[in-house]
Amino acid sequence: MTGTDVLGPGSATWDRLGQWRFLLVTHRTLVLQAAHPQIGAAVSKFSVYAARPWRRYLRTLQSLQTYVYGTADERRREITRLERLHRRMRGTDAHGRPFTASDTAARVWVHLTLFEAVLTSHRLGGDELSAEEGRRFYDEWRGLGRMFGLSETDQPATLDEFHAYFDHVVAEVLEDNPTVRDLLSGSIFRLPVPGGLPVPDLLWSPLRYVVVSAAVQATSVTLPEVYRRRLRLTTAPGAGLVVSGVHHTVRTVLDLLPKPWRYLPFASAAIRGTDEAVPRAETSPEEFFTTILDQSGDGVLRWADLLGMARELSTHLDLDEADEDRVHDAFESWWRQLLAATGTPADGSVTLTAYRAALADGRYPGPPDPDEGLDRVADVICGLIDRNGDGQVSPTEYARLLDGSPRRHEIVAALRSLDRDGDGTLHTEEFRAALTTFLTGHEDLAAARYLLGRV
Repeated sequence: MTGTDVLGPGSATWDRLGQWRFLLVTHRTLVLQAAHPQIGAAVSKFSVYAARPWRRYLRTLQSLQTYVYGTADERRREITRLERLHRRMRGTDAHGRPFTASDTAARVWVHLTLFEAVLTSHRLGGDELSAEEGRRFYDEWRGLGRMFGLSETDQPATLDEFHAYFDHVVAEVLEDNPTVRDLLSGSIFRLPVPGGLPVPDLLWSPLRYVVVSAAVQATSVTLPEVYRRRLRLTTAPGAGLVVSGVHHTVRTVLDLLPKPWRYLPFASAAIRGTDEAVPRAETSPEEFFTTILDQSGDGVLRWADLLGMARELSTHLDLDEADEDRVHDAFESWWRQLLAATGTPADGSVTLTAYRAALADGRYPGPPDPDEGLDRVADVICGLIDRNGDGQVSPTEYARLLDGSPRRHEIVAALRSLDRDGDGTLHTEEFRAALTTFLTGHEDLAAARYLLGRV
């Protein structure tokens, strides 16, 4: 069985992975993944999940659905994108140990925790996979791993060997680290209202507390016992019975539904893009700093924030490696411009005060320069949208350009709104002017907010 024929209708992976019930174990899976030293360090340094949890969560689900339920070409592009993204996540952790998100052992762990999540979902739901079905599912999952570049020897050869591998990693490799603690008790309690839902803060605060507390308890009670003891987690009396009851109830309800209704919408291209665009208010330089530049939401601007925007843009436009490198280099140039204009050391963080002062006295952005800074970013983005360089982009062209974007419909609608004369064509110079004023925080631009990760 090759890596290209393991998935599709009738496969165990196709039948099991994309069900709504998978959401009940996703937080548990994220905790197990973050507990790996390499992954925990990479998430801690490079991820903006704490400030943009819904974006990160939806992106993860979209990615998983794409390389399982997408076409062969969509799967190939998504896998290639993930590999490029992870290669840039490297550094040294708080203990002085080097890390890289592309480490083979870490990649194997992330890949196999998703398989284990499905097994756990069925075990908790009372319909545990039979030995034959489990072996078939695992063989397919190993095939998917080969598509990710994991060799035969990287992954356990059999289902029994997988269980031994999983127990070993949990007992000997997983750590108690800040990322795990944040997932269990920190950032998720700052969870914002999901984008577009008209829920007032007065109602959302108690609702969030109940939902998040339940999710943390459900995660804690279902983690492997040896790791739960290492974390010294305590759970409410009867939590295990409640969690089991929820899983059984969800499974029973889903079994009563027509088969297509049991699955996440990401598994079906026919219902993509049902979310409507979220209207945006006017912006200011201060708001731009806090809601766009400061992706992590910690009050200062670091290179990781701009890198997060570059990754978001590359994802929406489904860029190949050469174009992704152009985006990365342009954002690095913008970072150097910000450091120089604000007088920030190369290893420092740009504060809102320094940013505001640089704007006020004209040090930033300075004279226009298409080869450097934010002007270079605008130039690269416009070049990526106007692929043939004819100065205009038709709706068909930019709809095709954004075909792989999880927010395709919202971005296309936002781009159409820039068609000032109503001729159905987006003129590149008009977009460049609007984009440049947006990048300095003087004018809002909904399309750019989506492309750079506002939500």
